[in-house]
Amino acid sequence: MLKLLRRMKRESEPEPVEPPTETVGLAQLDDAETVGQVFPGLRHLAVNMSIRAPDHEIEPSLTNRSFGPQSRAYFNFRCKNVECVDGGFDLRDEVSQAVTEGRCDATGRRVCQGWRNAEMAGHQRCYFELNFKIHLSYKE
Repeated sequence: MLKLLRRMKRESEPEPVEPPTETVGLAQLDDAETVGQVFPGLRHLAVNMSIRAPDHEIEPSLTNRSFGPQSRAYFNFRCKNVECVDGGFDLRDEVSQAVTEGRCDATGRRVCQGWRNAEMAGHQRCYFELNFKIHLSYKE
């Protein structure tokens, strides 16, 4: 009976998760087409981001990214929680929708669905919050 309980406990535990690395996403970035290829009518795109911890105890991290026609059309941004596992913010759909609709601005909010850290993987989500504003300018 004790062997059965131990086996059941092992099976119910989540598999260990590798800690985050600095190279996550680099292959996708290298493989991504350019902004000019994906959105030929777009002249420039800028993303202003504010990332905040779920407890709001620390000041938000402010980040700006700028994309021209030769930039890679890769809009997946890392979570600012340095211990986050499998998290981040993918704004590809928001950018595509804004360009398709011909908008000059788009705003939104995302919550990181990665894991808080390697020890909490499978148990507690990261929940860092991203507020963003996308600015788009088009070719004449």
